[in-house]
Amino acid sequence: MIRLISGLVLMLACAVALAQQNVLLIEQQVDAYNSNDADKYASYFHDDIEVYNYPDTPITAGKGALIETTRKTFADHSPSSRIVKVIDLNDKVITLERASFKVKDTRQELDVIKIYQFQGGLIRRMTFMN
Repeated sequence: MIRLISGLVLMLACAVALAQQNVLLIEQQVDAYNSNDADKYASYFHDDIEVYNYPDTPITAGKGALIETTRKTFADHSPSSRIVKVIDLNDKVITLERASFKVKDTRQELDVIKIYQFQGGLIRRMTFMN
């Protein structure tokens, strides 16, 4: 019985540590996004990253496409994002972010919900809801 309890405690501790690691990864990824450095930003994503609009409309797939799209976004809109709320849900991290970006020299803001899923310690899927 003691072994069973010890095993459960260890499993819970590992799950908490992984969740904290995923949240830290998202925070670092947002910092890289805010520096408008596409290569640094892309380093937080799996090579086979898939990006969607909710529920499952593809935006881009693959790290190369992500870098290309992100470079254009950085050049055209000088975006930034601020995490407002984080929810850690099993193998997912859900954020509410306040995005800021330029359109025709006018800065605009938009609240965006993102659902992040992970594989191998990197972001494997990112889904936007707005």
